[in-house]
Amino acid sequence: MDMTFDDTQTAIKDSCDRLFGRMAGPARARALGHVGGADLALAEALEEAGFLDLFAEEDAGPLVAALITEWAAKAAALVPVGARTLVAPTVIAGALPQIIAVCDAAHAGPVRYAAQADVVIQIDGDAAVIAQRGDFTVEPVASIFGYPMARISGLTGVRLGAGSGEAVRRWWQVALAAEIAGTARAALDQTIAYLQQRVQFGRQIASFQAVQHRLVDCHVSVESTAWAAREAAARGAPAALAAGAAITAVECAQRVFDETHQLSGAIGFTTEYDLYLWSMRLQTLRQECGGIRAHASALVASAWT
Repeated sequence: MDMTFDDTQTAIKDSCDRLFGRMAGPARARALGHVGGADLALAEALEEAGFLDLFAEEDAGPLVAALITEWAAKAAALVPVGARTLVAPTVIAGALPQIIAVCDAAHAGPVRYAAQADVVIQIDGDAAVIAQRGDFTVEPVASIFGYPMARISGLTGVRLGAGSGEAVRRWWQVALAAEIAGTARAALDQTIAYLQQRVQFGRQIASFQAVQHRLVDCHVSVESTAWAAREAAARGAPAALAAGAAITAVECAQRVFDETHQLSGAIGFTTEYDLYLWSMRLQTLRQECGGIRAHASALVASAWT
């Protein structure tokens, strides 16, 4: 796997940076958080730019779809980019709606973007069920965990063949890993900037070696997650790589959450400080798709198979 961006990837990154710079970021996340909805304007802009439909493109493919998922998460975008760009194309042919939610019938609980979704993809055992709006009922749930959430009930829809549920799970794990990589990177960047400004004992807090060691541990964890997600996407999400990326990501999410909040001190626990815009999302992402127990079981099953 080439670890440097080619010309196409570099151009896409530059375009994404400009788009997210205009239409995402902490201020936008705060504004949308008050109304509890997805960012439909950003979703529209991403679709118009072609960034949501690169999965099947020969010069982009799943790797670039994973990169865009990572960059969107870093920008605190409130769009289900991973579900739309990595999960849905594996089981739905043709044109796709902008807002898609993914859930697992085996794991009850609120689902990200369910209230705004035009399509819900549900894992039901070995099969996936594709439900259009009207084929399910949603009950919005108030949440402090960074995303619009809702409970789903009465879901019916088109049941796909055997193996479709496993395909959804593998790409969902890749999407989660990419999201966690971007989200954790933003939380860590925010913390490093804070520690470079704060002074204690006449020195920047970031200059203390003990603090630097903890930041480096977080950096290594974030980079490991990013590259695990990218490799899994580039290789077509084989079960072992997808589950391994998800496990790496969940461990990263917990580490970065703990360290960034502790290193930020009291202000890190306030909503006036931007850290929570990413850190609370980490708590949501690490529990999705069944959490680390489900990812570990998938990894073991792939090894035995």
